[in-house]
Amino acid sequence: MKHSKYVIVLGTAIALYLCPVAAADLTNGGFETGDLTGWTATGPVQAVNWEFSRDFLGLPQAPASGFWDPTEGSWFASLWSTDYVTDTASLTQTFTTPADGWRLEFDYFFDFGDYALYPDTAMATLTGPSGPVTLFEHNTPGYELGDDENIDWTHIVAPLPTVGSYTLEFTTAETILPGAFESILGVDTVEVVPVPGAMLLGSIGLSFSSWLLRRRRTAWNQP
Repeated sequence: MKHSKYVIVLGTAIALYLCPVAAADLTNGGFETGDLTGWTATGPVQAVNWEFSRDFLGLPQAPASGFWDPTEGSWFASLWSTDYVTDTASLTQTFTTPADGWRLEFDYFFDFGDYALYPDTAMATLTGPSGPVTLFEHNTPGYELGDDENIDWTHIVAPLPTVGSYTLEFTTAETILPGAFESILGVDTVEVVPVPGAMLLGSIGLSFSSWLLRRRRTAWNQP
């Protein structure tokens, strides 16, 4: 009898784990609308199917094929460091998590189509209830790249420990020589998802607490 009750508790926990949960309100993270719906963009930013590599020195580096493809689906966001007018580009979205213990994931590449003497910068910042956090940065002090050095598609995972509002911002800029060779920051597959382990533990805790309360009530009702 006692073992069967533990099975019921575990079964309830698994059922709660498998039930649909409220989703974060991040929009169009894969850019599969073919545009920037849901995002705020400044400067030369667009959704694209592919981009040529800005490999001016002919170095052996990513992408091996000579052009960039999406990591999933058919589209990704392309931010250019210069359009001969603004020399900066940004892509921003604010979203809210429905509970504690979620995480942010995305893919990015940085095609540094310039020389180390004239560095273009690239950065991602996440600002939440606890303040801003830098998720990646290139060509800022301590994070310099060499001549025409590319960062291949890279997967980033960032915890969202507390419920609340978060702002994700990607930026790239030409910092020294306006209108020089452009670099490209690519972004794809931006997702906000619950951490499975935390959900399962929470469900087990909730189910076990409910079972204990029921046990106590049953005991209280006994003569």
